[in-house]
Amino acid sequence: MIVEGTYSFTGRPQAVWDLLLDPTVIAKSMPGTKELVRTAPDRYQGKMQVTVGPITAAEFAVEIALSDLEPPQRFVMTIDGTGRFGFTRGRARVDLQPENGGTRMAYHADLQVGGKIASVGQRLLDMVSRALLRSGLQALSRELEERLAQDGRTEEAG
Repeated sequence: MIVEGTYSFTGRPQAVWDLLLDPTVIAKSMPGTKELVRTAPDRYQGKMQVTVGPITAAEFAVEIALSDLEPPQRFVMTIDGTGRFGFTRGRARVDLQPENGGTRMAYHADLQVGGKIASVGQRLLDMVSRALLRSGLQALSRELEERLAQDGRTEEAG
């Protein structure tokens, strides 16, 4: 399954880059994340709980690895999730470019889902993945705006 698109953030590329690599922020932006910890500068591990159609509260152990890092412009994220109801694997390329004082993020992900969770059907998986992505991007944007507002207050006080 291919998921691709663009999203615009109000912050500059470095601020968005920092956000995208912060495990606390990643956990907030991935609906169903129960925990996510950085195990190395380019690796994360955690647990997620996802509901897809009739499969409710499917828990997955998730490993995320980053590669091809070119701060603050691009990176590749590889995700491997396994659980009782199946697996998900994917590779996503993220590109950040300055745009009108903010940042335009382009992403292209190739995802594979297998096991019992895949039996719900491709159409439902597409809908769920797009909804999760939209929710995650909105959460990232809110977090960035909060950080930028805090930085602005800090600079004004200083």
